[in-house]
Amino acid sequence: MNEPLPSILHHKYSVEDGHVMAQIRNVEGYRGVLVTKSPKELRPGAPKAQVLQLEKLRSDPDLLKRLRVAGLHVHHGTLAPPFQFLKEKYGVPMFVGFRGNDATAYPKKDEEYRKALRKLFAVGDRFFPVCEHLKKEIVRLGCPEDRIRVLYGGVDLSRFEFRPRYVQDGKKIRFLAVGRFVEKKGFDDLIRAFAEVKKRREKAKLVLVGQGPCEAQYRRLISRLGLEGSVKIKGWVDYRGIQEMYYRSHVFCAPSVTDRDGNQEGIPNTLKEAMATGMPVVSTMHAGIPELVDSSKSGLLVPERSPAKLAEAMIWLAEHPERWKELGGNARKKVETDFNLSVQLRKQKAYYDEVVERRP
Repeated sequence: MNEPLPSILHHKYSVEDGHVMAQIRNVEGYRGVLVTKSPKELRPGAPKAQVLQLEKLRSDPDLLKRLRVAGLHVHHGTLAPPFQFLKEKYGVPMFVGFRGNDATAYPKKDEEYRKALRKLFAVGDRFFPVCEHLKKEIVRLGCPEDRIRVLYGGVDLSRFEFRPRYVQDGKKIRFLAVGRFVEKKGFDDLIRAFAEVKKRREKAKLVLVGQGPCEAQYRRLISRLGLEGSVKIKGWVDYRGIQEMYYRSHVFCAPSVTDRDGNQEGIPNTLKEAMATGMPVVSTMHAGIPELVDSSKSGLLVPERSPAKLAEAMIWLAEHPERWKELGGNARKKVETDFNLSVQLRKQKAYYDEVVERRP
């Protein structure tokens, strides 16, 4: 009988299918085991995977041997402290991801979290920021640079066929934005920019997909600018529905900003996916986004919080559909080369191996 694969314990925010699940299920040579602090973390439609309660590991440490646990991967810095005992008490190698606010907003406003980070940086084996920008942030916070490995979130290209975008003369151009309705997504700037687009391109439509605390604010702004007939708030859409919307749209918009608390993105996954489909994109020079979008080559980048510049870029794309194929093709190539899920999973395995293979 073949010996079971060594396990990596994983902890993330709510357990549901999504981008992070591939990093749990599909790393060659390791079996992913989800660990939750509470059954409430299991969302409806949670993926099929072995799931353990943290309390079970506390009460039955022999379980670590039975599962052949080779490491612990916590996918967000703020979630790491309750799991640190596995490293400190049992010597389980500890890997910690940093995705955005855990390296930007939280350290600025929470002294206790800053103290926790100092302890974490002292004992953790590897730290996985999702972009070079966040690497700089955690180095500034005291993370040892020699233990940092940038691990981009990868796109499963088998799910995203490349389809160049075209529009017939006189037909509507459809702009799309997808994300949580929170300040750092910059959708208020996008709505203001779209008001300027409409002055030049009457046959244009903007669809916002998402939910969140800023929805009422967006609806008021749409009404005040007289855009009710051309801006649609779609609400929550499942993953397959979002994929379909990519292909029904011509231009993807990701106008991310640093919010008033200092909260920043890493790199929006929806932006990577849109580029993988071959859609031209317009985004901002925010956080890790310039690592993904080569401005004027694979998309257009504008300064944060500049609806006027954002409008200029959107209008330029609307008026130059002959450039869409080139921009979309370059965007696809960028994702294939640097943000391909299979490439990132190989790197993840190598980063685990660096530590696991040195264990006695």
